[in-house]
Amino acid sequence: MSAEQPAVLREAHQIVAEQLARLRALAEATRQNGAALGVALRQAERQLDEVLMQQRSATQSRAPVARGLGQRVLERRAHYEALEREVRTSQHALKQLDQLIRQIEMSSGSLTNAEDANSADPWLLALRSQIVQGREDERIRLAREVHDGPAQVLANSLMLIEHGHTLAQQSGAEKLVTLLARLRDATREGLQEVRRFIADLRPGALDEHGLAAALHEYIRTYNNAYVAKVALEADALPRLPRETEIVLYRIVQEALQNAHKYARGAPVAVRLAVQANRLLLSIRDEGPGFDPHEVARRAGRSNWGLTSMRERAELVGARFSVASSPGHGTEVTVSVPLEL
Repeated sequence: MSAEQPAVLREAHQIVAEQLARLRALAEATRQNGAALGVALRQAERQLDEVLMQQRSATQSRAPVARGLGQRVLERRAHYEALEREVRTSQHALKQLDQLIRQIEMSSGSLTNAEDANSADPWLLALRSQIVQGREDERIRLAREVHDGPAQVLANSLMLIEHGHTLAQQSGAEKLVTLLARLRDATREGLQEVRRFIADLRPGALDEHGLAAALHEYIRTYNNAYVAKVALEADALPRLPRETEIVLYRIVQEALQNAHKYARGAPVAVRLAVQANRLLLSIRDEGPGFDPHEVARRAGRSNWGLTSMRERAELVGARFSVASSPGHGTEVTVSVPLEL
C-alpha cells in the first residue's frame, strides 16, 4: 500500500490481510481434507467395480457365493455413495471459501491499486477464474457419465466375451476361440482407452499434490500408453491458484496430444522453471515442425489446438507463444506471473 494513503485505510488494509490469512488457512485445511476424501472415493470406486465384476461372474456361473456377493455390492455401493456425498459437500464448501477469499482480495486490490491504471481488473480476473472452473466442472461431470455408461458397458462386455471364450475352448470350437480372442483383445483395448480418457478428464493428483506431481503422473501414463519419449524437468514450485494449475496442466495435455499426432514419436521435453517473478512452462518436441503462417493461411484460421491453448493461457493472465519451422521441431511457451 502506498505511504500516501490515510492511516485509516492502512489500518483497514491490515485488518483485511489478517482475515484473509485466516480464511486461506481454513481453505487449505478444507482442500487437504477434500484431497483425502478424493483418494478414499477412488479406492471405494475400484472396490465397488471389483465386487460388481465378481457378482456378475458368479451369477453367470451360478456359483453359490452369488447371493453373498449381492450383500457386499449393497455395502460397497452405500459406502461409495456416502463418500461421494462427502466429497461434493467438501467441494462446495471449498468453492464457497475460494469465492469469498477472491471477493475480499478483489475489493482490497481495487482499493490498494486504485491509482495504478495498468493493474489488472480484479473483477475480470474473477470472471476468468469462473470460466476455468466451469470448464473443469463440466469435465468432471462428463467423466462420471462416461464411467457409469460406456466404461461399464465395455467392462460387462469384456466379462461376457471372456466367459464365451472359455466355453468355446472347452467345446473345441477353434475358429470361435480365435474370433472371441480377437474380440476380447479389442474390447480390452477399448476399455483401457476409455479409462485413460476418464483419467485425463479428472486429474485427482492436481488438487492433492500440485502441478509438478500431477504432470509427472500424467507423463508416466502417457509414455506407457504411447511408448513415447517425454521427459519432465521441474523446479521446486509454489502452490499456484487452482485455476492456474488447471490451465497449465491442460495446456501440457493438449501440447502432448499434438506432439503424438504430428511429431511422429519424436522426443518431447517439458520444462517448468521459476525465473524472477514468473513461472515459465515450455513443451518442445523434436518433430518435423511446421510453418505457423502457412498452416493459418491454408486453414483460414489458426490451428484449433494452438488456439485452445492460447485462450486457456489468457484466462489466467499468462503469455502464450509458439515457435516452429519445418525441420526444427515445435516449442510452446507459457509465461505466468507469480504472486510473491
